[in-house]
Order: sequence, then structure tokens, then C-alpha cells
Amino acid sequence: MGDENTIQTVTLSTDRALIVTFGNGKSIRYEDCWLRDHCRCSSCYHASTFQRAHHILVIPDVTISSYEFDSSQIYVTWSDDHKSTYRAEFLIQFDYKTWKESRKLKPILWKGASVENKVTKIDVDDFLTTTDGAKRVFQSLLDYGVALITGVGVSTEATEEVCKALGGVQHTIFGGMWEFTTRADHADTAYTNLPLAVHNDNTYFTEAAGLQILHCLQHTQGAGGETLLVDGFFGAEELKRDHPEDFEFLTKFNLEAEYIEEGHHHTYAAPVIKLDSETQEPVQIRFNVYDRAAMAFKNSEECRSYYRSLRNLAKYYEDKDNQWQFKLKPGTVMAMDNFRVLHGRTGFSGSRVLCGSYVSRSDWLDKARSLGLIQ
Repeated sequence: MGDENTIQTVTLSTDRALIVTFGNGKSIRYEDCWLRDHCRCSSCYHASTFQRAHHILVIPDVTISSYEFDSSQIYVTWSDDHKSTYRAEFLIQFDYKTWKESRKLKPILWKGASVENKVTKIDVDDFLTTTDGAKRVFQSLLDYGVALITGVGVSTEATEEVCKALGGVQHTIFGGMWEFTTRADHADTAYTNLPLAVHNDNTYFTEAAGLQILHCLQHTQGAGGETLLVDGFFGAEELKRDHPEDFEFLTKFNLEAEYIEEGHHHTYAAPVIKLDSETQEPVQIRFNVYDRAAMAFKNSEECRSYYRSLRNLAKYYEDKDNQWQFKLKPGTVMAMDNFRVLHGRTGFSGSRVLCGSYVSRSDWLDKARSLGLIQ
């Protein structure tokens, strides 16, 4: 096979498209409306800002008058006499299957403590000061939904530096950087010493936080408080295998969640399992047994499906074999993908202080793209 970035043949179809065959034998069809919209001349495209120059309403509906090509590019003259040039390495990107696949995240599913030796554990200096260290952290988040950063100063300020490097501190009703203990600063079970079943945060927000960052600053005169993590995508796939009707219900039913405290009342309704519209693979889990709002149902079947499907999914998430349990100690910052990984804790005694923050999904994926890990 030849070089995909070379052009072998170009044909103008009777229905206004160019059919281009590349050096690797792949043939791709480009509609004339697409080609004109993707003209990269200086009057149509601002290369310095990577933005189009024209509103879609002023892009003319024109036809191809003539074209020429060589091994590296195609030259098109349009019916309004505009001229466009398309390079092979630009065009080859837009084979739909390849283009779609390049934008797909490819999580590696995991079960229980099997992931412990796969998740990146890296010294904070390597993460903050080297490109390789940053890539390792973000690749771990993309693959497993978790990364551990060690050697961090035991303070909120040192933790904030890590959060900024992960994409930036997201401000919510809880603040930017926050600390929590058993002091009741918010109407939330997290501000107690009770055990917390595994869950995703912010199911009551229109867009839940992308990452959650946690750092245990102190735990004295007591025991317990082990962190629990579960791969939400793994549990969803298990449900799909064993209870397909419940999986389907949770991908379609809009479960309402809410958060209420003085001065705040958040609600949002969405499926517990969000699927990619084409691949039908999970892309987000919104599972939180504490934040479920009181709901009315259309009929008895919907009501019973709601309870049955949630219970069946919860069984996978609460199965100890599916949970990774470990003690989060001062100096180690944990970052986890809140769209995927559920977290909880065992009950504890003594004085325990944690700090952390959220990072928006847009911001942490922006960092991953900038590092060339995804498109």
C-alpha cells in the first residue's frame, strides 16, 4: 500500500461530489458544499485563529467548474471563479469511520483492586515540571479514570497547585478549593463520619464536575475512612449483560436529582447511564443514592422498573469484589473522573480533614488534547 498522504485519482461525480482515491487505496467522497465550506484560503479561513471567516449563510451554493490535482493536493475552480486548494494530508482526515474513531475515548474497564498496579502513581515534581509526567497522569485518567500524585505538600495551597495543573479549579456552591471534616458546613452526608456508599458527585448539576480531586490532610486519634472506588462503566456493562432490560431503562429514564440547603436548590434530571448515540457505549454515569429527588411516575410499570433497575445496578457497585479500597494518606492527591468512577468511604472515628476541588470536564480534556493524547 502507498502513502495515505498522496493522491492517486480524483473524479467528479454526476451529483456534485469529488471522489478521491489516496495512496493507501482508500476512496473518500467529498460533497461540493463541504469542500467550499472547508476552503482554507486566506479569505475563507483565519489560519492564525483556526476559525472560518464567513458565516454559513454567506457561503455560496456553488458548483465545481473545474479541478486539477497532483500527488499532494487538489486545485478547484468554482462556478463563482473562487479558487481553492486542498492538501492530501488535510483531506485524508475526513474518512468518517477514521475521524469518528480518532475522537472516541477508549476507557480500559477494571474490577476492584486489579487496577491498583495500573493506575499512574507519580511524584508531584514530575507531574508539574515534565511533559512526560503530565502525559502519564492524563493518560491514566483517560484509561482508568484515576491517577495518584504523591509527595504533595500537606496543605490546601499545595493541593491547589496540583488542581490547577489538572485543568483549573472549578467554582461551585462548595467554593473553589474546599476542606471538609465532620463540621456541618453543608447539608451533605460527606460532612459526617458516616460511611458513604459509592456515588458520583453533582448529579443535581446540569453538568457534573469532570474531575474530583481529594487530599487527606489529617486523620488522627481514630481509624477507618478508607477510600472506595468503582469503575462505573464496568458495572454498567455487567448490568447490560445480566439485566438488559434494566440497562435499557437506566439509559432512557430521566432520574431527577436535587441538592437543597439554605440559599440553594439545584435539580437536574438525566439518565443514570448516558450512552454515545452511535457506539451505544457508556460515556457518563450519574449514580447517587443520596441525591435522588422525590418523583412521580407515569404508571406502576415505570415505578417498579425504577426501583428494580437501580437496585440491580447498585449491587454491582456495592460488590466488594468490584471495589478498590485503600487508605488515602497525607501527601497523596487522588484525581478521578467523576463522569465514570464512583467513590465512597468507610465510616471512621477521630479527626479527619480532607481538602480538594473539582475540575470541569472541558478543562481537563483540554489539557489532554494539548498533550496530544486525544483529538
